[in-house]
Order: sequence, then C-alpha cells, then structure tokens
Amino acid sequence: MEKALEKNKKNINGKVFLKINSAFIHLGKAEKRVATFVKNYPEEVIKLPINVLAEKVGVSVSTVIRLCRRIGINGYTDLKIDITRDLALNYKKTYSEINSNDSIPLLLNKVQQLFSHTISNTFKILSISALKEAYLNIINSDSVLIIGAGGTAALAKLLNHKLLKLEINSQWSDDFSLIPLLINKIGKNNVLFVLSHSGSTNLVYDAVVMAKKKGCRIIILTNYLQSPMAKKSDIILATGIDEQPLGSEGVTTRMAQISIIEVLCLLIELKKQEIL
Repeated sequence: MEKALEKNKKNINGKVFLKINSAFIHLGKAEKRVATFVKNYPEEVIKLPINVLAEKVGVSVSTVIRLCRRIGINGYTDLKIDITRDLALNYKKTYSEINSNDSIPLLLNKVQQLFSHTISNTFKILSISALKEAYLNIINSDSVLIIGAGGTAALAKLLNHKLLKLEINSQWSDDFSLIPLLINKIGKNNVLFVLSHSGSTNLVYDAVVMAKKKGCRIIILTNYLQSPMAKKSDIILATGIDEQPLGSEGVTTRMAQISIIEVLCLLIELKKQEIL
C-alpha cells in the first residue's frame, strides 16, 4: 500500500492546497500529518471515508475535522468536493526554477511566468467578501493607519500614497517607537491596516494587540491565515504564495501584496464614483 501511495504522490496547486500552505506552519503536529497526506495524495483522499483517512494517517477523526475548519472548509465532505474540483481543473506548475545558469532572455521568461503564477494563486485564495468588507471599512472610517516592518514598509508607504490620492484620511509608519503613540489617538471608527507576510513579527503583533484593545477595525494583508496577527484581525486579505524561490522577502511576496493593494484601491475608487 505504501509503495502504491508513493507512486501516486502528486503536487497539485489548487485552492485547497493554497489554503493548506497558508495555514501549515501554524497547525499542530497531528493536523500537519493530515495536511501533508492531503497535499501528497489528493486522489486517494477523495475515495476515503473520514475514519479510514484518520486511521491511515494515525490521527483521530476529530483531528481531520479540525484541520478542515482551520483552513476555512466546513467539513470533510466539503474538503473532498473542493479537492475534486481542484483535480478537475488540473492545476500545474507553470514556471521553471530560476538558476544561476539562465540566460537573460530565459530569466525574463521565467520571471514573467512566476509573476503570472503568483497573481493567479493570490486571486484564487483571496476572499471576495473580505475584500468588499475591507474597502467599505476604509471608505467609512474616520482615518486609516497603515503599518509595516522591513520590506513591507515600502508597501505601507505605497498604500498610504494611493489612499491619500483617493481622499482617504490616511497615514503610515514603520517607526515602532512612534506607532503606539499614533494608535493611542485612534478608536472604534478607525482602521489599522497591517502588512505582514508572516503575520507573526513581534513588534507588529504588539501594535495589533494595542489597536484591538482600542476598538479599531484591523485589516491584515498576510500569507498565513492562521498566524497570530490574522487571528487578532477583523478582516484578512490573504496572498497565495505557495513557495518562495527568492526568499520570504522576494519578488513573489511583493507582487502578490501589490496586486491586492491595486485591486483594493480600484474598488475604493469605483465605490467613490458610485460605479459599484
């Protein structure tokens, strides 16, 4: 049986698998075992009753159900339906690995494919209801404070610039000695917009906790739905980065984040023009 499973091992890149990747580092050990089996043997999973899958992986039935809920799926039946859809769409890796021997034309082609793949994955996993809730909260708020650390600070500045052009009362900061003072000035009708790929940077997390106590609405742009900051946030805008060939601060991360920022600002503009 083990040899048969190994032979049938797959690496599918559909919506379910993006959700698993997004939550994986924050899952418990038993949940990770189920998640890994689902990712590696999706065609096997859709044939198995829940008790058989649990026995095969060596976990309880409740662990399988808990995993489903941790990745935003109601139950095991819905998991199998979603996997079946992903398999039917036959997602495949659409880009090749970048290596040091690539010529410039080949490198450009691979980067183009990588960008397309990253944006496609992000739009697959992005919640439409969360996106709508985010732009409406921004429009209806008294002010928006945007924060980011490290590489995301530049994107915080970009988002702030775009919101100011849209006549939104907005400011940004990456100064975590100043940010607590700014949060002290805001309250229930204000928005804290957080950019954090990992969703677990300590200084940013502390700011989120502080804003939560002040009653602010918190919107986070992150890759990890089960991260500490995501759990504290009211609205989660998720990127769909399933691997990092250029590192966690690499071009795929920024491309995914910028794509969501652009869509969010477009929706705000359309709403202000009463087109939406």
